[in-house]
Amino acid sequence: MLKSIIIDDEKKDRENLSMLLEAYCPQVEVIAEAWDKPSILKVLEENTPDLVFLDVQLGTLRVFDILKELETIDFRIVFVSAYDKYAIQGYQYDAIDYILKPIDPQKLIKVVDKIIRLEASSNSKETIFDDFKQFFNQVVEAPKISVTDTKGVRMIKIQNIIYCQSNGSYTTIMMSHKDEIVVSKNLKHFEEKLQNYNFFRVHKSYLINLDHVDLLVKDQGGSVKMTDGKFLPISRTSKKELFDKMNTD
Repeated sequence: MLKSIIIDDEKKDRENLSMLLEAYCPQVEVIAEAWDKPSILKVLEENTPDLVFLDVQLGTLRVFDILKELETIDFRIVFVSAYDKYAIQGYQYDAIDYILKPIDPQKLIKVVDKIIRLEASSNSKETIFDDFKQFFNQVVEAPKISVTDTKGVRMIKIQNIIYCQSNGSYTTIMMSHKDEIVVSKNLKHFEEKLQNYNFFRVHKSYLINLDHVDLLVKDQGGSVKMTDGKFLPISRTSKKELFDKMNTD
């Protein structure tokens, strides 16, 4: 029996994975769940899992920064990710694996079977942390998108986008190094293009990178302060979902 922990900031996703494991993978026992940094560190300190199902992005938290605080990682890791499959299709390591959301039960079965085979062999777990670091850099930190402005085609790092602002049929992309890129695509285009990278449409005119949120202001209808110091409005229809995503009380 593989002892497992599920780490995901969405309760419904934890419940769904737990049900799928119970229905399709009786070899796996879920012994604990976690959803933020304190709960992650607590369950990993109190338990010795064989396997951890880990969401790649926990709201604004970077799971890599959390796991760096552990002295050792001696469990297998399975990422449960909503990231675009094309961003991770070339990823292959023995120490860890991934499953895309929404979870396909057949994929889940294959991943669990693979881990059981590895556990039964003499395969070492010493490379898990290195594998994890490579995966994180490849999937979370490295992705770029191409945009075309008056100067030509640019390749920009997604993590450096603070927010996108609608200007009719044009979009202004605000970058972390104070650069502004004006593109002849509407905001809906970028909302769809960045939907798997922790972006959220807070207002009809603004699409923000949640990793660049500095402050949430609840007063006077609500606004969000970005890391460049800019305050952006939050629409009434987006407010609750945004605050839920940011795990606010």
